[in-house]
Amino acid sequence: MSVVVTLAALACGCADAGPTGPAGAAQTIHIDTNTPQGLRARQVMDMLNSDWPIGPTGIRTLAAPKIADDVGVTMDKIWWDRPFTVTGLDVGAGHATLHVLTSYQVGQTIELRTNDEGLVDRFKVSLVEPVIKSWKDIDAEISKTGAKYSYQVSKVDDGKCDLVAGTNTDLSLPLASIFKLYVLLAVSESIKAGTVSWDDQLTVTKEGKLVGAAGLDEVPNGSTVSVRTAAQQMISASDNMATDLLIQRVGHGAVERALVAAGHHDPASMTPFPTTHELFSVGWGKPNLRDQWQKVSASSTGRAQLFEQTNTRPYDPDPARTHTPASDIGAEWYGSAADICRVHAALQASAVGAAAPVKQILSAIPGIDLDRAKWPYIGAKGGNLPGDLTFSWYAVDRTGQPYVVSFQLNWPKFRSQTAAAWLLSIVHQTFDLVPVG
Repeated sequence: MSVVVTLAALACGCADAGPTGPAGAAQTIHIDTNTPQGLRARQVMDMLNSDWPIGPTGIRTLAAPKIADDVGVTMDKIWWDRPFTVTGLDVGAGHATLHVLTSYQVGQTIELRTNDEGLVDRFKVSLVEPVIKSWKDIDAEISKTGAKYSYQVSKVDDGKCDLVAGTNTDLSLPLASIFKLYVLLAVSESIKAGTVSWDDQLTVTKEGKLVGAAGLDEVPNGSTVSVRTAAQQMISASDNMATDLLIQRVGHGAVERALVAAGHHDPASMTPFPTTHELFSVGWGKPNLRDQWQKVSASSTGRAQLFEQTNTRPYDPDPARTHTPASDIGAEWYGSAADICRVHAALQASAVGAAAPVKQILSAIPGIDLDRAKWPYIGAKGGNLPGDLTFSWYAVDRTGQPYVVSFQLNWPKFRSQTAAAWLLSIVHQTFDLVPVG
C-alpha cells in the first residue's frame, strides 16, 4: 500500500486560492457511487472542490490508516488549485483514474485503488505534461492558464542579449527570488573593489531567520557564516536571511548601483532596494501595512519611510494573509525578461579575478536536468512568491555559446507545486528548441 506523488517544485509559495463554488461545481462527468472505487473517486473530487480545507477527519473516511497522512498531505497541496474539472474517468475492478484540469487549465491524473474495506490504499497524482514542438506552443500553453507572463530565449554575445524567441520580453513583471541576482552582482563588484571579502563573517540571528533561512536554519543563533557561504545559500537555497545579511554587508546603495550597471529598465522603481524583511513585512506581516504601501509606494521617499518602520520590529507573518499575493499592490521586486538576460550577462562578465567564484555559486544547483554534454555550464536562479512563479538560466552550449532562458508568470491567486512542475516541463522542451551548434 502506498502513496505516489509525482508533482515537482523548486520553490515554495503561498497565496489565497480565493472563493470557489460549492463542492462538485466543476463536475462535468457523472461519477457513479455504487462501487467503492466510484464512491471514493467522487469523495476525492468533493473534498478537493470544497472551500473547507483538507483535514484529518475527512481523510480518515477516505483512506486506509497506513496511507491516510500521505493522502492528506498530497490532497492539501493540490487543494489550492480548486476548482477542479473532471474531464475523464476510467473505472476498473477496485480502482479508478480521474482526469482533471486545475482552475488554471493544467491537466492531472488522480489514480486510486480501494481495499476490501472500501478505503483507498493507493493514491497517485500525476502531471499531464504539455507537448511543446514550437515557440508558438509555449504561448498557447501558458496563455491557457490566464497568467500574465513573459518568456525569452536569448543568445549572449560579448555581453549583449540577442533575442532568439520570446513574448512580452519588455514587460515588467514580478521577479520573485530572481532579484537576488542583483544582490550577487553587488557582492561581486564589492569583492573586486576590495570593500568586501569572501571570508568576511556575517552573524546569524533568531530574528533574521524569521524571513526564511532554508540553507542556514540549522546554524546556531549568534554564530557566523562567511560571505561566500551566504552567497551560495542565497542562490542555491534561496535563503532569505542570507540575502538580507549580504545586503546589509554591501549596503543598499551597492545593490542599487548593480541595478544600473546591469541595465535594469527602471532602477528608480526599486530604490531604495528592499530587503526580504522589509518587503515581506509590507506584504505578509503584522501589522497589516498594505494600505499604507498603496498610499506611499509611488515615491521612493514614501517607500523608504515605510521600510524604515518595518525595521523597528521583527518580521511577524500574518496567517490571514500568508496565502495572499502582494504583487497586485506592487509589493514585489520587478523586472522584465530583457532585464533578466542583462543581469545574467553582467554577472558572468563580473566573475573575474577575486570574483571568479560567482560562476560556481550560480551553477552549484542547475535547477534543471539537461544533457550536460550539450549544456556543460548551467547557472540558475528562480523564485516563487504568492501568485508569482519565475525561472531563469544562463546556459552555455557545447560550442561555448551562452544563452539566457527565462520565464515569469503572475496570477492573482496562489498556485500550488503543480504549477512549478508544469512550467518546468515546458522549460525542458524549450531547451530542446534552442538552436545548439
